[in-house]
Amino acid sequence: MDYVYLSLLGAIAGTISMLLVYIYLYFQYRERYMGAWVICWTCHFSRTILFDSGIFNWKQSLIGFIIYQMMFIGCALMFIYTAHLFINRPLKRTWLYGAASASAISIGFTLLDLPILYKLLIPIWFSFIMLISVGRIFIHLKLKGIGKLIAGYAFILWGITTATIPFLLNIAEYYSWIILICGILRLIIASGTLLVYFEKTRMDLINKEVQYRLLAENAVDVIYRIRILPELKVEYISPSILAVTGYTSEKFYADSQLFESLIHPDDLLLFKQYANNPSLRNHLPFKYRLIHKDKSTVYIEQNYHPTYDEAGNLVIREGILRDVTARDNLEQVAAHADRMNLIGEMAASVAHEVRNPLTTIRGYLQMMVTKDELSNYKNRFTLMMEELDRANIIISEYLLLAKNKKTELKECSLNLIVDKLFPLIQANAAASNVLVKLELKEISTLYLDENEIRQLLLNLVRNGVEAMPEGGELVICTDLEQDKIVLSVKDQGTGLPAHVLENLGTPFITTKASGTGLGLPICYRIANRHNAVIDVKTNDQGTTFFVSFSLDCLAL
Repeated sequence: MDYVYLSLLGAIAGTISMLLVYIYLYFQYRERYMGAWVICWTCHFSRTILFDSGIFNWKQSLIGFIIYQMMFIGCALMFIYTAHLFINRPLKRTWLYGAASASAISIGFTLLDLPILYKLLIPIWFSFIMLISVGRIFIHLKLKGIGKLIAGYAFILWGITTATIPFLLNIAEYYSWIILICGILRLIIASGTLLVYFEKTRMDLINKEVQYRLLAENAVDVIYRIRILPELKVEYISPSILAVTGYTSEKFYADSQLFESLIHPDDLLLFKQYANNPSLRNHLPFKYRLIHKDKSTVYIEQNYHPTYDEAGNLVIREGILRDVTARDNLEQVAAHADRMNLIGEMAASVAHEVRNPLTTIRGYLQMMVTKDELSNYKNRFTLMMEELDRANIIISEYLLLAKNKKTELKECSLNLIVDKLFPLIQANAAASNVLVKLELKEISTLYLDENEIRQLLLNLVRNGVEAMPEGGELVICTDLEQDKIVLSVKDQGTGLPAHVLENLGTPFITTKASGTGLGLPICYRIANRHNAVIDVKTNDQGTTFFVSFSLDCLAL
């Protein structure tokens, strides 16, 4: 018997240890079901210490007996409630009605002064049903691991053992063994529920990792984590890096130096200063350029969080990269449009005022050139009139930039306009030893201002011819691309310098010694009035201008 009591004390000590673990986990993670478990085991432990151990002589007291019955039913109800809380399902009202009915019947049996077997039969069998149900809940949990089986079958065995208590209550030797077995089962259940908790926590972490990885790998922005010390290593970079740089994530994992090698040479020093000196960072994202795999320039905004070791050395760099190339291009287009509008307003208000005095001066020069007494100055007068005519041509071009210029749109064939201009283009190109080729595809008619399109085409052709002073080939194409009609002019010149390319379409920017810098701005203005877009591709093998007419210009 001493061995039985010693084992019982061991089971009680184990239950106390597990209860302390439950309390610690609750205050650590604040899970509701963990707090409910603490209440369950505290109530059950209190009943075991105060009643089952014999401290209170509850069998001879009416109130004590009723309290014992209510604690039995209450503990069982708490266990089933906690199990439902753990699986995140509401407790059915049937259990509440059952607990209320069992309590009422038990109290009635107690007041009738029936034998102890009948007094305990209802609460114990109610507990038996509850414990079996809790065991089934644990066994059917959608978790991997042995913890749910240990807890589930231990609950079932505890329920079966509990059901025998009324029949062995008066047999001290067997009752002591039942108490010991129940104590050991409680210890197993407590251990099993802890295993289930850790298995559930592990599954939750795995599911959250899957969710976060899914978000990261499907985000448009690039999410990355790079370890700096003890050696440079890319620990994670999202697949969206492929769209930004042209290289897959695997390339960056294999070559930790790849990312830094893609930074634009002009921005590399600034990037290193920003990355290594936290005092230079502010709340605004850092903007710099990357060189795409196809050699195009990509504008990047970066926010990142550095992690330092105790010595203040940068250990980890993690953050987000955002491709802002499209936004930057839109900003440039908007800024360019603003400049063009300003110049257009100036053109409308200034050009006419300048033309009037020029016309007057030219009139007097024409009159003076006919005077015999001024015949010695005839050449000079002629030169002055030529310069005035040249100024008048520049003013006429300048007027084409006017924002409010009226455009007369008519249904036209772009191919027909090119065909009509081809003899003139061919003649001018031949003088510069340039061969002009036409590649005109079948396209729909458009609503165009024919005169303005002629002006646009002649300006692009003239630029192309002048880009090939040693001669070459000029190709004029029309084609249908992605529901847009595209007019392109391709030369075989040496390409556009970077400073000109960045300011393309800005008035008075030119590479020609005698150019006015108004040809391309006029082209951009004409394209804008036709809801068209001008793009350019240039390298040392030549330059191609693309004029894309949208569906708004298509003739139905």
